[in-house]
Amino acid sequence: MKKNYTLKLVLAMLIVVLVSLVSFVGVYKGKNLLKEYTLGKDFSQRKVATYSIVQSEEQASDNNQNQVSEENDNATQEGSETEDASSEENKDTESGNQDTQANENVSPEQKRENYKNAKNNISKRLTAMKSEEYDIRLDDETGKLVIEVPADLNSTYLSQIVSKGKVQIKNTNTNEVIVDGNGFKDALTKMDTTTYSKPIVVINLKFTNDAKKKLNETSRVYNNEEGKETEASFAVTLDGETLYTDTATTFIDSANNGQLDLVLGQSDEGEALQEDYQRALAITAIIKCGEIPVEYEIEALELVSSNIKAKSVVIVAIIIGIAIFIFDIIKCKKRAILPAMSLIGYVALVLLVLRYTNVKITLFTSLAVLIVTLLNNNIIIKTLSGDKSFNEAFIKELITFIPCFIIAIVFCCAPYLQLASFGMTIFWGVITMCIYNPLVTRIFIKK
Repeated sequence: MKKNYTLKLVLAMLIVVLVSLVSFVGVYKGKNLLKEYTLGKDFSQRKVATYSIVQSEEQASDNNQNQVSEENDNATQEGSETEDASSEENKDTESGNQDTQANENVSPEQKRENYKNAKNNISKRLTAMKSEEYDIRLDDETGKLVIEVPADLNSTYLSQIVSKGKVQIKNTNTNEVIVDGNGFKDALTKMDTTTYSKPIVVINLKFTNDAKKKLNETSRVYNNEEGKETEASFAVTLDGETLYTDTATTFIDSANNGQLDLVLGQSDEGEALQEDYQRALAITAIIKCGEIPVEYEIEALELVSSNIKAKSVVIVAIIIGIAIFIFDIIKCKKRAILPAMSLIGYVALVLLVLRYTNVKITLFTSLAVLIVTLLNNNIIIKTLSGDKSFNEAFIKELITFIPCFIIAIVFCCAPYLQLASFGMTIFWGVITMCIYNPLVTRIFIKK
C-alpha cells in the first residue's frame, strides 16, 4: 500500500514540475511554441490619437483673404493670368469648406451638442468594429478628441472611424444623389469561403423600403454630351470615395431584394485577408452608426507604453507566494510542505488555461488569480488542520464559494474589460481547481 502511494506521489510531483516548466519557462523549438498571453491595456502598448475639428470657416476665410490679398499684390506685378488662377483656386477652397461652414454657423451650445454626438457615434463605431479596449476623451469647448486604442489597430482604420461618414448612392454621370445615409438599414461584414477559390471579404448592405423604392424609380439612362441616351453608372460612395460601382441596370437588379453585396478583397494570405476584413469592419461600423455632425483631422499620433511592468508583477507574485508558503508552514508544520508546493502547479495550470482561452491579462486578472490561489490554499489548510478528508473539505469550501462563482459568471458578460477578465479568470480558476485538486493535490495530502 505504501509503495503504491509513493508511486502516486512521485507521479503527482512530476506533473507539478512538468506543468510548471511548460507554463513558466515555455516549450522551445527555435521559438516558444506556447500561445502568447493576450495582454490588456494595463500591460500592453497603446495607440493614442488626438483629433481636432477642421479649421473653422471664419478662420479659413481670414486666411483666404490674406492669401487673396498676397496673390493680388503679386498679380499686380506679374500680370492678369496669375490673378485669374488665384481666383479659381479660392473658388475651389470655398467649395471644399461647405461642411465646415455648416458647423460654424451654429450656437456654442449646439456646437457642444454636436461634439458630444460625434463622440458617442465614434464610440458606437469602435464597438461595432469589435475593438474591445478603447477610451475616448472629449474637450466640450474645442471639440478635440483623444482616442486610445490597442496598438495593433491600424491607423488607417482609426482615421476611417473618425471620418464624417457620408454614405451615398450616386449617379456618377450626373452626380445626382439617389440614396443618402438614411437609406441604409443595416450593414454586415462577412467572410465568404465557398463562392470563389479564394476567401473573399464581403460587406452586405441592407436598404430601407424607401431607398429600395427610390432605386427602382430612378432612371437608368442619361443624356451624354452629344445628347444621346446612354446607360448610367451607379456607385456607393463613402466621403467621396467609391466603394462599389456598376451599370445602373446591374446595380438595381443586384439590389432588387433590398440588399447589395460589396466584395472588398480576395486573398489566400492571412495577413492581407485580415487587413481587408478590418477595413470592411470599419466601413460597416460607419454605415451602421451614421454620419457625424463635425469633421475631424489628425493632430497627433503616438504609441504609449504601460506604466506597469510585467517584471514588477512577477516579483510581487513571488513575494506573495513565499508569504503563503511561510504561513502554511507556521500553521501546519511539515505536513504543509508538499501541499503548498502543489499550489505552484495549480497556478501554472491556471496561467496555461488563461493563455488558450484568450482571457485578457489585466490587473484585475492578476487579482482574480490571487483570489483562486488563496481559495485553493484555504482548502489545503482546512484539510490539514481539521478532521475531515480532503474530499469533504473540498466540497464544503466549494459550496461556500457558489455565490462568488455566480457573480464571476455575471462579470464575464460585463461590457467593461476589467470586470470581464476578472470574472473569466475566477470561472476558469474554479474549473481548473475542480480538475487539478482531486487528481494532484489530494495525493499530497495524506490523512
